[in-house]
Amino acid sequence: MPPVLSQETASGAPGTGDLSRAEASMPVRSLKRRAAAEAKRYLAFAIYLIVVFGTLILFSINIYARIDQDIPHYPSYHFYALGLINALVLAKFMLIAEAAKLGSLGLGRRIRRRPLVYVILYRSLLFTAVLVAAYGLEEVLVGAWHGKGPGAVLPEMAGGPRGVLTFAWVMFVALLPYFTYREIGRVLGAGRLRALLLRAPEAG
Repeated sequence: MPPVLSQETASGAPGTGDLSRAEASMPVRSLKRRAAAEAKRYLAFAIYLIVVFGTLILFSINIYARIDQDIPHYPSYHFYALGLINALVLAKFMLIAEAAKLGSLGLGRRIRRRPLVYVILYRSLLFTAVLVAAYGLEEVLVGAWHGKGPGAVLPEMAGGPRGVLTFAWVMFVALLPYFTYREIGRVLGAGRLRALLLRAPEAG
């Protein structure tokens, strides 16, 4: 007598082995999607910083060239490479800080119950401190590579205390539109702000 097939097997539904393989592949697919999303966010912020630094570099070159005619309008590629490296390094620190939920716990959670402008200002200020600290760490590591201690490197960072304050202010102003976009997008819902900005309005 031939074996009687169950209703699920006869109807072509997946067996236990198929379900086990599907369940095993789910964490892998989830991990890939998460890695792709993190890489996309990193790339987006790195490009954002490259645009900011590139604009400042071009502006400063113009100013210096007007003051001192001996300064070339277009310095060597090392100068631009330094700006690119700084953008990539700072973007990585930014991603790590966001992954650690910086600004989303404790005080950040209480501020989120207030008007959105407070959230934007708070997160911009907090992440400005992160980027300044990351820049300081980068300078210390570069100084250590050249045989200099932190005591010799930090006072000269960004040209001195005034330079550090200028860098912090530039980062704060640069982060304002970034977090404005992020927070408004969070309130409106995933993808809705992007759709409003990139899609043509419907007729009528």
